[in-house]
Amino acid sequence: MIGRLVEAVCARPVTMLLLSLLITGICGFTAATGLKFKSDRSDLISPKADFHQRWMEYCKRFRETNELLILVEGEESPRLQTVDWISRELMARNDRFQNVLVHSQDQFSAETTQDFQEKFVELQTQVQLAKLIAEPDSNNAPLLQLLGLTRHELSAGGGERAGQALLVTDRIARSLERSLQSIDQSYDRYFPEKVTADQEFWQRYVGDPHVVYRQEIAEGDQNQSAAPAQEEVAGQDENSIISVVPVASATAGSEKYGESLEVLGEIVAAARQRFPGLEIGVTGIPQLEHEEMVRSQDDMALATLLSSTGVILLLIFGYRGLSLPTVCCLTVGVSLIWTLGATTVLIGHLNILSMAFVAILVGLGIDFGIHLLSSFQDFRKAGDDVPEALARAGHTVGRGIVTAAFTTSVAFLCAGLTDFPGVAELGIIAGVGVLLAVIATFMIFPAMVVLMSRLRTSRTGLLSGGRQLPLSSGPAVERPLMRLLQGTSQRPVRTLIFVLIPMLALCQLAWTWENGSVNCRVVYDSNLLNMQPRDLPAIETQQALTRGQTANVLYAVSWYPTREEARHYAEQFRQLDSVGEVIEMASHSPDDLDMLTGKVQLPGQSADDAMTVLEALDAAIATGAPPLAVLPHNPAEVGALLEQILVALNSSQTVLNTQLRLEVDHFLEIFARQPFEVQIQILAAAEREVIRSLWSEIRWMAIELRNAIETQHAYLENVTERFRSSNGDWLLQIRPSIDVWNDAGLAQYVSELRTVDAEVTGTPIQNFEASRQLKQSYLNAAAYAALAIVLILMIDVSRSKTIARVWPAALLLTGLLLMARQLAGSESAPELTPLRLLLAFVGAVVGGSLLVERKECVVGLMALVPPTLGTGMLLGTMALTGIDFTPANLIALPLVLGIGIDDGIHVIHDFRRSRGRYVMSGNTCRALVLTSMTSIVGFGSLAFAAHRGLAGLGRVVVTGIASCLIVSIVVLPAALVLLAHIRPRKDAAFAPLPAAAEDESQLAA
Repeated sequence: MIGRLVEAVCARPVTMLLLSLLITGICGFTAATGLKFKSDRSDLISPKADFHQRWMEYCKRFRETNELLILVEGEESPRLQTVDWISRELMARNDRFQNVLVHSQDQFSAETTQDFQEKFVELQTQVQLAKLIAEPDSNNAPLLQLLGLTRHELSAGGGERAGQALLVTDRIARSLERSLQSIDQSYDRYFPEKVTADQEFWQRYVGDPHVVYRQEIAEGDQNQSAAPAQEEVAGQDENSIISVVPVASATAGSEKYGESLEVLGEIVAAARQRFPGLEIGVTGIPQLEHEEMVRSQDDMALATLLSSTGVILLLIFGYRGLSLPTVCCLTVGVSLIWTLGATTVLIGHLNILSMAFVAILVGLGIDFGIHLLSSFQDFRKAGDDVPEALARAGHTVGRGIVTAAFTTSVAFLCAGLTDFPGVAELGIIAGVGVLLAVIATFMIFPAMVVLMSRLRTSRTGLLSGGRQLPLSSGPAVERPLMRLLQGTSQRPVRTLIFVLIPMLALCQLAWTWENGSVNCRVVYDSNLLNMQPRDLPAIETQQALTRGQTANVLYAVSWYPTREEARHYAEQFRQLDSVGEVIEMASHSPDDLDMLTGKVQLPGQSADDAMTVLEALDAAIATGAPPLAVLPHNPAEVGALLEQILVALNSSQTVLNTQLRLEVDHFLEIFARQPFEVQIQILAAAEREVIRSLWSEIRWMAIELRNAIETQHAYLENVTERFRSSNGDWLLQIRPSIDVWNDAGLAQYVSELRTVDAEVTGTPIQNFEASRQLKQSYLNAAAYAALAIVLILMIDVSRSKTIARVWPAALLLTGLLLMARQLAGSESAPELTPLRLLLAFVGAVVGGSLLVERKECVVGLMALVPPTLGTGMLLGTMALTGIDFTPANLIALPLVLGIGIDDGIHVIHDFRRSRGRYVMSGNTCRALVLTSMTSIVGFGSLAFAAHRGLAGLGRVVVTGIASCLIVSIVVLPAALVLLAHIRPRKDAAFAPLPAAAEDESQLAA
């Protein structure tokens, strides 16, 4: 049948190529305009899963918060400036970022509220002082009023005064000094020699009065030691954390947060230049995925270059030419475009798992062309012309190619039965792609070869310039393989004993007996960090956060309808060993929030005059300095008041009083030596300075507090948006105290959280459940695929009469088993799942077929030896080398299974074509070696990837393919030699090998 199909293609090559080109154009246009890409990991999870529905409800209520953490490390002063600058830059780009919060500051704490209240009380004091000065009083000038207030301030506090009680005195002292500086030119003419002496005095004995004043307030008294202060500074956090939620991109088909992360990268780069000496890093799930994708794309580009070069060189070396290998590669490329078009129609998108179909299709699709090409060249060497050689090749190896393709396709399509959409979509795409690849092989390859042959001027030799194949003309390559095959055929028992013992020993390393059951040593590691490149910046930042136990990008969430419930559950979560902190809004006092946002009315006011803090600040900002008609002051009166103030300052020896006493004494010393006219000018300047500074300070303090309130408003909006839903639900963020990236820590964290609230959700729960679902989906897919492969093998080797008799009986038996289980209704009896029912059906089919056609069925089931033993050797090698399964390399299992079953089917069909004592034919051996080597070169290039997940995938696939190849060319042929006496008779109808090929296969050692 396949031979006749190839003859039809060879008869109309131009028509077939035009039809193929038309299909390729349609599929390419469909994929380019309709195929989307989903980069979100949540798209891989079944929407029907309970845990995922809870997560989607959270995203709907609170808007999904895939937050980023910006870690700033370094000294306190520049670090705080950096945090403030980055926060402002992020808030200014509200189209890219939302919910900008600084985790190192709890802006709703009691300490923050108290500090705000103290600053507001100080401002009110200054406002009252300004009102007192502004009142019209002809008897008391502003300067005299302030001096009187200063004398009262000093006498009211006694000997032990706090620094905050000398606000007026400090203001007067500063104004007096500035008045001297403002008229330097006036008294310079009288006492020029005093200028230098005054400057030296201030620098040596006084210094900056503001520094001394603030140190005195901070330390409390003069005798406080420096050691506690140093300890306090040393105990402060040396890092600050900013959390921000990136806005998803509106561009279809692009990376979800790509544009926002690009802007964030520019901000961080600018911050590093603006504030050198600090360590600034970004981490979070979006950043990890973004950096992983960028690095993976670089690794895949390098791997593609290496694998393409390696495969082309290998095919050129294997076939001594470029034309026919190029046709094989073009055929695979066309099948990829067809698969993209089919994916657009069937599914509509690709995800981060289904993207692997390209590697699968290239690894399996080129095998079909290589097998057809090897058989074609053998017939060409025997003297057949091109169309006849192609037809005979299709008739000879076509059935094996179709059977292998259909078996592999069904194995992948079985993954569509799983509940994990990522695995199911990959299985469907890969299964359909394999079928399209085999169609392209028989539709395009013969047509292109025929057209190429018509362009050749020479009709002798092979199409590639008349050169011979290396397996025919190169004894260095051919003879060792043929001697191996000949030795296997002549000494099958010795070969099996010599080879199977180490193979089985290697397989045994993968298993251990524990607690009365057999367990696999190769575990499943779902830690995403273990798959990333070690030098990924986001991972380094995450490790820094983990070391400092300051934050984690993985945290659980839950929400409750009332404040009381939220507080109750928050306290319960805080009691868990695996919980570090619970961030929530329900425990904050509403009064604190109202004070910080300026909503509290000022006390002691009537209903008509009631003002809020916000209104009082606005009024203070709008207040201007009064126009004052400054009258000349009596220098003697002012001097007397200053002498009284100096006496009061001498009564206490605090740092502040000593500082102020020096300032006043210095002023009096210079003031007393001035002429009367200069004294008048100095006092007028002092009065102007005190009025100007008072109103300027009031305005400055009011603006600062007003800006603080605006910041609190924005902060409250961000917090409310994150911790309160539109329905009034209160959110809890439950952050872990242990490493929840590792499986053990994640399992402990999730199990403890569910003891408090079974419906808790969040990224850790998503990772935990998705990892289990992914692992189980792959196991179920492997089980379904294995059973489907057995059924296809039974179809391939059984006669139609046997299928007509056995399969209905097996179906009836399975139905009776299901009916009996339902009628029994015993809870202790095992549940009949679809997988168990399929297992029962396959068992009945195999058992019935063996009873009817023992020879055919035994030979057909031998095709399972390469994938079975190859997978066992793969597991043993992984256990020996310490390689674990990960979400990245689990795809190697169906890939190795597909390649192994392909090898087994081709060997079985070669056995059924042979006559006499079985020796694998040269073209089959050559095809198996070349197909395996191309896959090894292709996936082996991934070993150079910095991405540890991709590198692990390459090592696992290469090990599996090599294991299947060894079993296919050594173990399986030796076993078939022992089964030669049961070779099915119907195989005599298979096309015999050409004479030249027979001669090759019978080479003597």
